[in-house]
Amino acid sequence: MGMLLLGATPSVGSDAGVDAGQVSTVVTVGTAASASGRLRVEVLSAMTPLRRGVQAFQVRVTDAVSGKPVSGVVLSVQPWMPAMGHGISEVPRVAARDSGTFDVSDADLFMPGVWELRFTLKGSVEDSATVTLKLGR
Repeated sequence: MGMLLLGATPSVGSDAGVDAGQVSTVVTVGTAASASGRLRVEVLSAMTPLRRGVQAFQVRVTDAVSGKPVSGVVLSVQPWMPAMGHGISEVPRVAARDSGTFDVSDADLFMPGVWELRFTLKGSVEDSATVTLKLGR
């Protein structure tokens, strides 16, 4: 699949929370180039360090060269634990936000260890990417 990078990177951003006036800070917890190399997929989380349990992520899909958000894309995700050879039984929810930005919720990464978020992108581009995350207890 794509190039895999582990661990948090220094990118930090702020996004409005669910309630008006509430602000949460999100930190990049993983990035990957897409299989074609044309896209960059960045996974951000307000929970760091990552721990096992139900996760909510923000995902940004950008052009690898220009860094501009990619519009017209439908994103799906399959969490996978490679060491155990299984994923999760419930499909995480994916909601489109702004151009190239998605909210992923209800991803129950129920075991500590290494997980892959296997993304499929369809629409204006057809591609895939895998972002690797390490979860603590």
